[in-house]
Amino acid sequence: MPTIQPLFMRLPFSSRLAAVGGGGYFAADHFANAKLKERADIFARDMRKVTKEFRYGAVRADILGQSIVMSDVEFVTLTGDRIKAAIVAVKDFDWRLSGPPRYADIEIKRADVPSTALTNLARASGQFGALIGVSTGPAADAQRLLDRAGYKRTTSDFFVRYRLDEDTGEFELSNVQLAVSDLGEVVLNLRLGNVPRKGVNDGAALLSAGMTTTLVSASIAFKDRQLVSRLLKAHAAERNISEAEALQRVLRDLKEERDQTRDPVHREALEALLRFIERPNEIRLALEPQRPVPLMAMGLQFLGGRSFAKDAFGLKISAR
Repeated sequence: MPTIQPLFMRLPFSSRLAAVGGGGYFAADHFANAKLKERADIFARDMRKVTKEFRYGAVRADILGQSIVMSDVEFVTLTGDRIKAAIVAVKDFDWRLSGPPRYADIEIKRADVPSTALTNLARASGQFGALIGVSTGPAADAQRLLDRAGYKRTTSDFFVRYRLDEDTGEFELSNVQLAVSDLGEVVLNLRLGNVPRKGVNDGAALLSAGMTTTLVSASIAFKDRQLVSRLLKAHAAERNISEAEALQRVLRDLKEERDQTRDPVHREALEALLRFIERPNEIRLALEPQRPVPLMAMGLQFLGGRSFAKDAFGLKISAR
């Protein structure tokens, strides 16, 4: 019986070339798919460090977008909110096998987000708002209003970009964006200095990191789509009044609070909020100190009063 090799050599040269090329293609394709799966698993492993759960369905390469795309993604935030996303595209990532990722450029598209997640986000920002004097209501009230305003579940896109330079200790979050359909967009920027090169694993390391890590600048902005109008509509429906009357009542209460406060920072925040509600577009809060401020010192300096903190941290609140 002829062996496989003589039979193969009897084939025309073009057929032999096609066979070799085809075998090489399938071998390369198998290797590429294995590499994709390996990188997707590395990404999932690192995501599980900052979530309670993270899993995905399939993975593919987007040659034009130069990214790894995972589909049918589901994860649970640290606050317990379950989010499902159509795709997660990883454009850039630190693929080393150990240590926290030093850089990433990630897009999460068409994520199904419950109102509880938005409420938890509001609660986190509300703590900062309370610090500078902006009154905040109970989180349960915020969630109830979001539900009545039609935001029980929303479709959202996330864009996350950050980079840590281990040589200089500089960390930067660049235009991190949460875009919620029919609600608005939140954009966050953050720059830190003297960030520890090693992970913070205990209380002593955390204390040391707080003493050395400095705030260079930070800002958070919200650009309204329909949030203000929908909240006013829900507020009006709860009280059986017109939307115009609901708006006037909200503005009246904020103006009374502004006129009664003696704190200039509180007044500045309320005036920005008034402008934003009257003409919803964008409201922004920024910290721009003249020189980097140690994170540990920030909490202590706020004890000196918000006016002192405004000068120390370059606190600016604006609406347009």
